[in-house]
Amino acid sequence: MTRTMPGAARIAALVAILIGIALFAFTISRLDLQETLQYTRRLGLALPVLLLPSVAWHLLRTWGWAVSFPEPAFPARSLPVVPGTVPSFWRLFRVRLAADAISFFTVRGPTGEPLKVLLLSDHVPPAISTASITAERLAFALVSVIVAGMVSQVAVQRMSLPAGWDATFTLLSIGAVVLLGIFALVARRGTGNYLGRLLNKRMRRNGAPPSRRSTVVRFILEVERNLLALLRGKRRRLATLTLLPIVCYGVNALEVWAIFFAIGEPIGASEALVIETFVRLASVAGAAVPASLGTLEASHIAIATALGLSGGGALALARRLRALLWAALGLALYPRLGSTRPAAPTAPAGN
Repeated sequence: MTRTMPGAARIAALVAILIGIALFAFTISRLDLQETLQYTRRLGLALPVLLLPSVAWHLLRTWGWAVSFPEPAFPARSLPVVPGTVPSFWRLFRVRLAADAISFFTVRGPTGEPLKVLLLSDHVPPAISTASITAERLAFALVSVIVAGMVSQVAVQRMSLPAGWDATFTLLSIGAVVLLGIFALVARRGTGNYLGRLLNKRMRRNGAPPSRRSTVVRFILEVERNLLALLRGKRRRLATLTLLPIVCYGVNALEVWAIFFAIGEPIGASEALVIETFVRLASVAGAAVPASLGTLEASHIAIATALGLSGGGALALARRLRALLWAALGLALYPRLGSTRPAAPTAPAGN
């Protein structure tokens, strides 16, 4: 097993790269290069202004991560905090950019999340940072899917799309409803955990005491306990984590609208939201492709063409440049680890 997994991973990485290259070549071959160059010239000096939505997006995402950390005055029976371990906003901003940059240039999409834990290991115990990352990612992912489902309903009912596109947006709407139910179940106020109960039942069936849990299992259960404490804590935190993804969704749609406006092909808010929705769906499907090579270009051009819009190539180019600039900035701001490590918090007496 240990010999075959690295080989399988290399094959999967190679396949992902080849798919990206093939998709990029196919998209370029079908693209009207003359029209794209014409639109690109119109962008001109507007490119710095078009970066402003992405600046707002990164700041909002960092804020969402910051509020996912427990406050020093967290309830006694939920999550104890080591004094002085809550990172500063600037530290979180640098860590986010650095992790996103590494994840952008690598094949494996989830590489950025463990890197965040590592880069914060001199400030925050791993169980706490992992719980905060999970809370922020879950909130943004689930709420974004719900918004995407609502936008998909608008696309199906009010827009004339080619055959097959209606089915895509309809499936996305159904998935959003299912995830909404799951999120409501997990985030509800209550007590107890889920993985812990499941593992305890299995261990009791096998006659093994809880003390025989492995280090990995204990860490996972600690993360789950911290995560549920965050979600079941202050209502203001949960409200913030619910509203921020909606605002970020609108910011990305605003970027789409602004790019089309800059090239002289203005579109409405509904078209911008539909484009952003499909691009997000395509980015999830192509997460294994390094730098989203081919998937970024193909998704933007495909949905623009389906909506009967010209300028999809300029939109893809503008977003490609934006992604490269932020990745370069993330590498430039890559934070260094300190020499000290925080001690893991201990549960209060009596728990």
